Amino acid sequence: MTVLETRADGDRRGPGGAEPVLRLRGISKSFGAVAALGGVDLDVRAGEVVAVVGDNGAGKSTLVKVLSGVHPPDAGTIERDGRQVQLGSPADARRLGIATVFQDLALCENLDVTANLFLGQELRPWALDDVGMEVRSWTLLRELSARLPTLGVPVSSLSGGQRQTVAIARTLLGDPRVIVLDEPTAALGVAQTAEVLNLVERLRDNGLAVIVISHNMEDVRAVADRICVLRLGRNNGDFAVDDVTNEQLVAAITGADDNAVSRRAERRAGAAPAAGAEPTTSPSTTTDQEVTP
Repeated sequence: MTVLETRADGDRRGPGGAEPVLRLRGISKSFGAVAALGGVDLDVRAGEVVAVVGDNGAGKSTLVKVLSGVHPPDAGTIERDGRQVQLGSPADARRLGIATVFQDLALCENLDVTANLFLGQELRPWALDDVGMEVRSWTLLRELSARLPTLGVPVSSLSGGQRQTVAIARTLLGDPRVIVLDEPTAALGVAQTAEVLNLVERLRDNGLAVIVISHNMEDVRAVADRICVLRLGRNNGDFAVDDVTNEQLVAAITGADDNAVSRRAERRAGAAPAAGAEPTTSPSTTTDQEVTP
């Protein structure tokens, strides 16, 4: 697998050597006695898709909430374009150009597309500029090459992929630099998944830094440039997607290369008799011998 260039200060650079738009160092978060994150590092650069993968309980959801400002970290530093920042609230994250699309999308299904795009960000809120909002909506959707029949239909009538499109387009209103997508293809069909993955590629092509939280290895490999593995709240690998196998990813996610089962198998392999040797019978498995107390 490709080894990323490592500088003396510990910064790992990608093939282009660009400085990260967003850099996390030593991020920790605990809830009572439960340590959800323990010293997590993460870099993401402009025009790059970084996938964060891990098993249930690996800390992915907590990391999303730290990035979105919902949960301030207990320890560690967050840098935006090389400047240390604080994400104390979702408003802080938006102000710093970090937009998050959560798995539930947070759309109002009874409202139409334009109303959802501008919900809470209406143009001239006391005398709505309907024409201006509709023009801006079509501009955003064209940037994503999105396919929607019309803006006047309620979101409840859209497919899962189209709803995801609306949620992603809404984040672009704030001109973000980093977009975090939490399980963007969960519960979608094949065609809808392909539509969302195309959106992710267009975000990257537009120069945005994209973080995708996912458990689907095929989706990750289709769009990601790098894959960051979390295991039990800690980093357990940072891989270039073109040079890592699914087996290596699964091993990093599950710890399959270092657990009791694998160690037992190694001990048994080391204790196996040589070829041609007479097999030995353990007294505990002998059934035709009388055992006296």
